[in-house]
Amino acid sequence: MNKLVDHNTILACQKGKSTAFKLLYEGCAPYVLSIIKRYVNSSSDYKDLMQEIFARVFLKINSYDSSKGEFKFWLRRVSVNQCLMHYRDTKWKDKIVSIDSSLDKEEWSETPNFNLSKEEILQIISPMPSGYRVVFMMIVIDGYKHDEVAKELGITPETSRSQLTRAKKWLRKSMSEKPKELLYGLL
Repeated sequence: MNKLVDHNTILACQKGKSTAFKLLYEGCAPYVLSIIKRYVNSSSDYKDLMQEIFARVFLKINSYDSSKGEFKFWLRRVSVNQCLMHYRDTKWKDKIVSIDSSLDKEEWSETPNFNLSKEEILQIISPMPSGYRVVFMMIVIDGYKHDEVAKELGITPETSRSQLTRAKKWLRKSMSEKPKELLYGLL
């Protein structure tokens, strides 16, 4: 799934061709939905976010420059940013635990090497508290740095680090409490 749509479709969108917008949507919708599912737990929000993301994509398509990178990465950035705006709008910050409140001394410094599919990872992290999940997704899955997460979410880098540590602890506890086969839904 390297190419979501061909370069000619993107150029046609930049020229305002309505048929190209339809092709772009059809080619990219599954990818955008997969991003939304990583960041948003409530399936009732998926449709609205899809509309918001594609509205933003269609309005900003002229800002895409193929010399600066692949369309897929530009689209991912737009999608993640829109998901983060959704969280800001729904007052999700209340779900983040401040670094000042009851710091745990125990750290989980090594990430276990599990060979899991994206679907299995999403199944495992879907019940994770949303503040933890957003930071985890941004850093572990999408490759953001703590400074970038802090800037995007309006928190401190220390809070980002704390949230990631707590997410890892949550994962460790979750995975130790359930038999591996049940956790992955393989039985």
